[in-house]
Formats: sequence, C-alpha cells, structure tokens
Amino acid sequence: MQEPKRTRIICSVSENCSNYDLLRSMVEAGCNGFTINMAYIKNKESLQILNQNRCQLEAEFKTKIPLNLILRGQVIRVGQLQDPETLIEEGNIVYLTSDQHKVGNNQFIPIDSNEFLEKLNINDKLAIDYGHIILEMIDIQMFDQVYEKIGIDQICLLSGVKIYICRCCKTGTLKSFKPISLFIENKEQKEVEQQEQLSLTEQDILDIDFACECSFDSITFSKVNTALDIIKVKERLEKNYPHMQIFARIAEKLKDEQLEEIINLSDGCIIARSHISMTQPVEDVVKYQTQIISFCRQLFKPVFVSTYILESMSVQLKPSFADMGDISNIVKQYIDGILLSGETSFGKFPVLIIQTLNNICRKIERKLLQEHFDLPQQRDQYQVNFTGQPIATVIAKSCVEMAYILQAKAILMLTRRIQTTLKLSKLRASCKIISISDNQQICRCLNYINNVQSELVNGFANQEEIIQECISRLIEKNLLQPKDQIVVITGMVVQNKDWHINQMKVLEI
Repeated sequence: MQEPKRTRIICSVSENCSNYDLLRSMVEAGCNGFTINMAYIKNKESLQILNQNRCQLEAEFKTKIPLNLILRGQVIRVGQLQDPETLIEEGNIVYLTSDQHKVGNNQFIPIDSNEFLEKLNINDKLAIDYGHIILEMIDIQMFDQVYEKIGIDQICLLSGVKIYICRCCKTGTLKSFKPISLFIENKEQKEVEQQEQLSLTEQDILDIDFACECSFDSITFSKVNTALDIIKVKERLEKNYPHMQIFARIAEKLKDEQLEEIINLSDGCIIARSHISMTQPVEDVVKYQTQIISFCRQLFKPVFVSTYILESMSVQLKPSFADMGDISNIVKQYIDGILLSGETSFGKFPVLIIQTLNNICRKIERKLLQEHFDLPQQRDQYQVNFTGQPIATVIAKSCVEMAYILQAKAILMLTRRIQTTLKLSKLRASCKIISISDNQQICRCLNYINNVQSELVNGFANQEEIIQECISRLIEKNLLQPKDQIVVITGMVVQNKDWHINQMKVLEI
C-alpha cells in the first residue's frame, strides 16, 4: 500500500476548468484542490462550471476538493496573445495599447489598463512578468501614425487611439496575462509604490460575493497591505458564509509585526515569491520565505508556496535540477502545500507537472519521516504555543508522540473547528490525520492542510458509531488493515460549555 502524499498540491486553472477529463487527470496525478485567478478569467460562469466539475470529481474519487479564488486586485496585465508564448529580443521595438479587442504578438501588446498607460512618461521602464522582460518607453504616437509599421489593418482599432512605443532592454519570453508594472530600481521608491496600491477593489467585492454563491471554500487577496483588509472581508462574510476562509498572499516584504498580524487574522498564507522578488534581492526572498513559514507554524496557519515551481516544465518534459532542489527544500520546511500557477493554467504539460511534483514530494516526505523515527530528538524542534487552548494542545502533542511510539497507522479526530487539526499537522504526526467533521465546507478546507484527510459525517450524536463508520471507510480505501493501531481524539460538552477536544484513546482494528 502506497503511503498517501502529505504535501498538498493546489493547481491553478483558467478557461480550461470546463474540461472535465483534464481536471480528472489532474486529480489522478495528485492534485488536491483548484484555484482560479480572476485576472485570467473573461467569463464568470467559469466559477460555476468549476464547482460543478468539482462536485462530480468528489463523487468519483470519494474525497473532498477545495476551491480557492484569487482576487484580481490592482495588478495590471498583458492581454491575450496569438501564441502561448512569444520571444521579445533586446533592441526590438514593441507597441503597447489599451485596446483589449486586439490579440497581441511579439510586436503589438494590449494592456488591460488605459489609466496605467496614460501615466507613463518617455524614458520610463516597464517590467513584464516580474522583470523577465524590461521595456523602455521611447515615444507616444497616435495609431493613425504608426499602423503601417505595426502591420495591422487600420480598421482593427479606432482612429485616435494612443500607441506607446517601447524598446526592449532585456530579452524574454512573453505569455498572455502576465503582470506589467513600472520598473523602479530604487528599493525605497519600490516599496512606496506598492504600498499605494489598493488591496481590495469594488470589482473584487463583487467577485467575492459571486464566489460564495458558487460554493468556493476560500478567497485569496492578490495583495494585502494591512490587517484591516482581512477584517473588512471577514465581517462581510461572517453572517452568511462563516466557514469561508480568507488567505493572504504575501507579495512584498513587510515589517515583522505587520506580517504577524496579517497571518494571525487570516486563515492561511500564500507566499508569492515572484512578487516579492520585484522589491527584494533574490537571495533575500528565500530567507523571507523561511521567516513566513516559521510564523505560520507558530500561529497554526496553513502556508503555501507559489510561483517558480517547476517553471522549466511549462515548455519541456523534464524538470531542471534547480527546480527539483527548490521543491526538496520547501518540502523539508514542512509547508502545507505547493500552489502551481502558470504551470497548470497555461503550461503545455499540466498533468505531467503534477505527476512529477507528486513523485518528488513523496520521496522527500518518506526520507524525512524515517529520520524522525530514527532520531526522536528531531521531533522536539517543532514546538507549539500552549496558550489559548492548552488542553487541546497538550492532547495534540501527546497524541503525536503516542503515534510515533506505537507506530500507529492513523490519528482520528472529530472536529467542528480546524485549529486542533492544524496543531497535529504542525507537530508533524507520523501517520495520516483523519479529521472528521459534520460540515462539508470545513471538510473541504481541512484538505488544504499537510497530511490531513477529511471525512464528512451526518452530525456527532453518537461518536462511537461515527468512529466505527469512518474506520470502515478507511479499510475500504485500503488506508487501514486488521491489527493496525490508531489513536482517536474526541471531545464532549462539559457543563453546557462549547464542544471541545478533551479525550484520547487507542484502538486496534
């Protein structure tokens, strides 16, 4: 029996979300959840289609698959291109326009914000795809003056549209919908420019409401400036969608106290390494990534790493050694998941990428687990904060240690919250954590967490029957066998207080 993968793989999809066979192949390859970025979506009906396909996949694979929506925010992006990718070489002349009706190429590039273009000045530099391509503005002319040079029929654009003429300063490969921004070399000026951007737009609020109607499980800010942004959205969702999770995408270097406050208020964190690299030296990005992961461990929050994951496989069949080394390092830091972005939403080999990532994660996880059995002292480095819920935390720590000593095959727990499950995960339990809930959305969100599998039940009226039912399910899925030992933690109501974890026992199948 193959050990289940611990590290979650969350895959970005775009208009390909309507392709059920593709989504099915992605789940078979190791995908645990899907995310969709509103910046890449032309039709909101894609959210409804993705939810419908998700429900069908859940029924077929007998699992729960969370859906995440990434808000558009204020990021300015390149429009649709004719080809999946096109090369722009240093010295080439490039023409920018805000007309989104025209499909672009390596010479003519539509941009989705006229306001952004209007603010540009001669000699301004622009960074496309986080600096992969650098352009310098050299002139601004009307379309009527340059359409013959561009080689586009004049009727394709309205007469009088401005064309922004640039020279390429850095060769790179351009893809549709990649972000574009002013290239600012002064670090302090960069940070001021980013702080001035709005975290939440009016369109984002409309998208949040629609995502809730489509039964999405989490919302991700494209960029968070302050904790007030998260509070504002949580207050909006509290009444009708209390279990909707809010993730913060960390896209820039923040002060320690600001970062800790944002992580503490959010339900999870996504590290957008490519965004951070726009304002920080590359060597500092890895250090900052480690710091964010550490904060999330201390505060019991799921943490995901995104961008530049198997980027080499977007256009080729095998990963680079650098990509494999990077994945190995982040898995060793015990992140909850890896978020694939362009690799699966626009890449040529999405299923192969997931299979490759799945295999790398399994091998690293197997090696780490064996080290924890061979060197018990290593387990002590994963300490947790005992304040807040000391009884549940003590039981979680004792449960993890007992599972190591007994070499238990699973930890079963009944939960109406996610916190105790997160504690078990952050303490690096040796076996699969089976978290049982009577709420479907909680079950789906539990599957964001490292080494957790959720099971949905109908209420907690008879806990013993529920435990036996779930054991039967696990035997049917070949996750448990006769004579296996499992650790069970449950809760009960004491003197009319809220239901909480306060019991632990060992069972033999």
